[in-house]
Amino acid sequence: MKKSYMGVDNHIYKELFLASPVASYICDNEGYIIEFNEAAEVLWGRKPQADDRWSGATAVYYGDGQPIPWEETPMAIAVREQTEICGQELVIARPDGVRRVTLAFPKLIRTAEGQLIGAYNTLVDITEYKQYEEKQTILSEIVQSSDDAIVSKNLDGIIMSWNHGAERIFGYSEAEIVGRSINTLIPAYLQHEENTIISEIKAGRTVDHYQTIRVTKSGKEVPISLTISPMRNKAGQIIGASKIARDISDKIQREQTIQFHAKKLETLHAIGKIITEKLDTPSLIQTIINSTTHLAAADVGICFYRVSDEPGQSKLSVAVAVLGETKGDFSGLKSEEGLIHTIFAGESSIKFDDVAAMPHIQALFESGGRVDAPPIRHSLAIPIRSADKLLIGAMFFGYAQTDIFNAADEDIIHSIASLVAVTLDNARLFEEVNALNLRKNEFIALASHELKTPLTTTKGYLQILERSEIDQVGRRFLTKALKQLERINALVAELLDISKIEAGKLTFHFETFDLSEMILDVVETFHFSSQTHTVFVNNIHGDYLVKADRQRLEQVVINLITNAIKYSPDAHQVHVVLESSPEEVTVQVIDEGMGMTRQQQEKVFTRFYQVEGTSKMTGLGLGLYLSKEIIERHGGRVGVTSEMGKGSTFYFTVPRTPSD
Repeated sequence: MKKSYMGVDNHIYKELFLASPVASYICDNEGYIIEFNEAAEVLWGRKPQADDRWSGATAVYYGDGQPIPWEETPMAIAVREQTEICGQELVIARPDGVRRVTLAFPKLIRTAEGQLIGAYNTLVDITEYKQYEEKQTILSEIVQSSDDAIVSKNLDGIIMSWNHGAERIFGYSEAEIVGRSINTLIPAYLQHEENTIISEIKAGRTVDHYQTIRVTKSGKEVPISLTISPMRNKAGQIIGASKIARDISDKIQREQTIQFHAKKLETLHAIGKIITEKLDTPSLIQTIINSTTHLAAADVGICFYRVSDEPGQSKLSVAVAVLGETKGDFSGLKSEEGLIHTIFAGESSIKFDDVAAMPHIQALFESGGRVDAPPIRHSLAIPIRSADKLLIGAMFFGYAQTDIFNAADEDIIHSIASLVAVTLDNARLFEEVNALNLRKNEFIALASHELKTPLTTTKGYLQILERSEIDQVGRRFLTKALKQLERINALVAELLDISKIEAGKLTFHFETFDLSEMILDVVETFHFSSQTHTVFVNNIHGDYLVKADRQRLEQVVINLITNAIKYSPDAHQVHVVLESSPEEVTVQVIDEGMGMTRQQQEKVFTRFYQVEGTSKMTGLGLGLYLSKEIIERHGGRVGVTSEMGKGSTFYFTVPRTPSD
């Protein structure tokens, strides 16, 4: 049962006890709670019951979470052993499940005669402090374990904290750097940055991912990325800044590596594109050696290569590239072919670490007389071999600096050398094809001229025979012979035109005439010559004046109408439509024939092409090719639209006045 409290009857002391913000309570010497203040009730989350002993909490635990028996609580031990254990950490459990961390400070209460009558306990709630302490510990571990430098400084730029990441990046230990100015880490030429950063921090702004340079203890400059945030006290006042500095040396190196490889790929792509576009071998090789010298970071690049001259003889030529603004005259540079074969005997590539020890190599680079340039000390030599492994050239790259020479990428240069070999092989094949093509054109032109003479003579004899007295059967055969002779003449004329086009000798005689009148004249001849089809001309009235070669355009119109009749055997009509604009005139020839697929339309204007299924029809497949060449030489365009089974529309457009 409760006993009366006899030791304290002073009213003031009691009021102070009850009003104290610190949880306090009093037990008698048997542990029953005889007095407690409001702060204790709030801490416990309940009012103590009559049978509660030693504490008003629902349970009490050690700091590690183990439960404490009531008889082992600090109050019980103090009364039982008459000793005071102050500052022990206890965890108080409340009815709502919340736990609070406290420090217990029990004090024994005695009478004036020294008799023990109870104990007074003060519980200091340190829950928030413990949480803050744990949070700080966690944060400290995170900061210390970070690979990034995490540093704090005050508004005067004095370093206040320093983690292991900062020590690893900058080389200073915490003891060496804390208390020193942040300017210790900033290069002299970037000292102005700190004023800018502090201004941003004082304004409450964060500096995010700012890339700059900082200096290590050894004096080495390190590229870093900075994120700087304001630090505030509990009152919200800015008192300093926290910095996270990340060493981006590896990132920059990776970016540079990626850029370097991208540049290599871009150069290879550009060289490949040049190879496919350029046919001028000297110009092509010069472009390649320029690009390769720049890619290899060489001071001088030299490419020896074999080409054929006009008589068809093979000779060794040279192309030279000089990097940067250094000038030199290599016009007199020569190399003996035997020397190149000697250098690359059984070797894929050679590095000359000391050019001075190799006079024949040194002579290559000294012949240019490079002005105000350091001497070439090293050289990388790469052979150029054909597909059958024959040595057809070589590239020499000269270096003045040892480190650049050692870093030279041989693989990429080998790849380019392979492309050069393909180029030279292609150039040789192109020259051979051109020579064969020239002989072919000469043969066609000669054959055409030689054929014209007997054909003209034969036609004359047949025309004389036509005027003589012959029977009906003979006349029928004579008519067929003349018709076949006209076909042969037309084929010979087409072959002759082809040879002239390829030789660039197809001439044009421009005059101003009415295209509609010319078309009417052509159509009139078909009214007499065609027994199967009627040719209609639409939209004949208008302004169709053009300045063109009348005979050649007539040749085009005849060819298109002839084809329209030939490839529409089951139809009986062909339509010619004219259209005009201020700049050009268009002619369409529309048939109702078999039509063409899209693939056939794409090929129909090529030489010797005949639409599938028409092999029994006469012709060499040259007419549309010639028509296209004639129209394009006029600065016009030619085309076709067609649908299978519904006929085709061939058209051409010519400008009213040819461009210069």
